[in-house]
Amino acid sequence: MGQDLWKNRLFLLLWMAQMTANIGNQCYSFALFWYLLKTTKSGTVLSLLAIPEMVAGLLFYLIGGVLADRYSPRCLMVGSDMARILVAISVGIMAAMGVEQLLYFLAAQFLLGVFSSLFQPARTVALKTVVPLEQLGRANAILDTTMRIIRILAPMAIGLFASSLPLSTLFFVNAGSYLLSACFLYAIRGSLQNKLGTATIKMTPVQYLRDIVEGLGEMKRSRCLFLILLFSNLGFLVWQVCWNVGFPFLADGMGHGEVSTLAVLIGSYGIGNLLGSLYMARALYTRHLFVILVGWALQSVGCLLLTLGTSQHWIAYLAAVVAGVGGPLIGIPTVTAIQMNTTDGTTGKVYAIYMLMFTFFCMLSSSLGALWLGKWPVEQLFLVSGLFLALMTATGFLLERRGTDAQVKHQSISP
Repeated sequence: MGQDLWKNRLFLLLWMAQMTANIGNQCYSFALFWYLLKTTKSGTVLSLLAIPEMVAGLLFYLIGGVLADRYSPRCLMVGSDMARILVAISVGIMAAMGVEQLLYFLAAQFLLGVFSSLFQPARTVALKTVVPLEQLGRANAILDTTMRIIRILAPMAIGLFASSLPLSTLFFVNAGSYLLSACFLYAIRGSLQNKLGTATIKMTPVQYLRDIVEGLGEMKRSRCLFLILLFSNLGFLVWQVCWNVGFPFLADGMGHGEVSTLAVLIGSYGIGNLLGSLYMARALYTRHLFVILVGWALQSVGCLLLTLGTSQHWIAYLAAVVAGVGGPLIGIPTVTAIQMNTTDGTTGKVYAIYMLMFTFFCMLSSSLGALWLGKWPVEQLFLVSGLFLALMTATGFLLERRGTDAQVKHQSISP
């Protein structure tokens, strides 16, 4: 199975497009955070950078899902990459000129969020088009593994590269990576045409609304799909605040203010992510919700162990690895389930609804972190988060078991 997948030319082109874009994204993020840190000396500024992208996702993910189902996903991906090239070049020019106005950089983040909201649903539809259904899980795992390897290795290489060249160069490297991505996607040519044959239909606001209702109807018809989308996102209500608030404060207590402790803690989580992705690349499964809940159970165990991290540092690093393993077990089966359990005309829209839920829960979690949870002692934050995830997964396992039993019963009485 794996050998056939690697011989799939269309999948390889998608894989190479994602790989080059991911490397460029790491260059962009590294350069932007470091540039704004040096020019503003403000942690508040850095915390604001994620907000424009989230807002763009809330506004444009559903539009991206509708377009991915209506039009050629190849054209949408190439167009998004070309637009992101212009944004990356503009930010590079601003950095080279020493521009310090935050508003310009926030606007760039918003635009990147808009084009990502158009790109990601199209890529999900494209992967379903070029990969057989039985290989979708492995294909998603390979893409996920590649992304996580780049996240671990790229920062070290970028740090060496940035020490000998102007920081603004990294933004132009990002633009070049998007150009390579667009070339790989363009090479797919006419293989990713929409299957509805509706590309010539004039899209009106009413038609957009009808398409969105169609995507919601797909979830209404499939209780299992609804539960998958719900439980894959519900845990982010506490995960986001644990990541943004819990990890930095825990590292501060462990290392007495040494930033290297945070780096090791995040690195441990990244190692866990990589292990989880490698496992999912070889795993065979059909109960997607069950795997997702196992992932959140590992996150729960990790959070509970992190409560001991300030006194036992090795437990904190081990807990970060355990929690990290759970990440791919949540994300990969969710995307695979969407691709396998939706019709060709609703995959993009359902994926967009999934990302909309993800963005909503992350924003709500960030708000809780600012207003309430972030004021707790870090041990209490991880304890409450771990207990919440444990209760959530227990409820999910119960519902998943009932659904499986009902399906078996239905099959046994069917003629």
